[in-house]
Amino acid sequence: MKQTIYVDVLVGVNLFINYFLLLATAKFLLLPFKRKRLILASAAGAAYSLTILLPQINPVLSVLVKLLMSASIVWAAFGYGGINSFIKKTAVFYIINFAFAGLMTALWYFLSPSGLIIRNSVVYFDISPLMLIALTVLCYVLITLLNRITGRQMPQKLFCRVKVRRGGASCVFSAKVDTGNSLKEPFSGYPVVVAYEKAVSSVIPDGGTGVRLVPYGTVSGEGLLKAFKPDGFTVLYGKQEAEIKNVYVAVSKTKPGDCDALLNPELLPPP
Repeated sequence: MKQTIYVDVLVGVNLFINYFLLLATAKFLLLPFKRKRLILASAAGAAYSLTILLPQINPVLSVLVKLLMSASIVWAAFGYGGINSFIKKTAVFYIINFAFAGLMTALWYFLSPSGLIIRNSVVYFDISPLMLIALTVLCYVLITLLNRITGRQMPQKLFCRVKVRRGGASCVFSAKVDTGNSLKEPFSGYPVVVAYEKAVSSVIPDGGTGVRLVPYGTVSGEGLLKAFKPDGFTVLYGKQEAEIKNVYVAVSKTKPGDCDALLNPELLPPP
């Protein structure tokens, strides 16, 4: 018996589902995110769901296309952030997709075993949009509860934004409080923020004036970072903000993961 597929339902519910899957990925990996990017990435995933209308694709090719599409969705939602970070985000997104598909299949099986179509790695349920949305929210709640049980909820002050001012110029960028960042400017003893060069390019001193060298060490080796003392440094977290006077900003040519800077924990005021 032929099954009718409603395109508006197919695209609509996949947009909704993809958004919650990306949100679950962000919460599991403690990633900062922008809702506009999640919606854009979800729309791309919803467009991909239209491949269910195409003739059956070779299983191997179908998996490759699915992997490529998943990577594209993750890139659109969270950016690149380096090869290791990108692979991790894509893998978690894929695992959450599998977990969600399993939960949906199990729930639908107990409700009604008929009306299920799986083609080209896309699943379509002959189910009302309201019921599918309700099941999606239920699955999301289960994933969120799992995150809380395993202690993977987002700390309120782990991610923040920073505003740096120097010489009449200013810039605002995202920062992560890194407990492994204990860098200090050797002469003053002030804590050091490691910032991505492109994020602070507008406030970097010209000609090396006022620049200090800060030694650092990682598992890959040791080196020196150029650092400067800003005229103003503000930490923005939630609805609060704190002005920090004694701080240095070290400039890194590589982006530190999924944000633009690594913040020394000493710079975050106590609650």
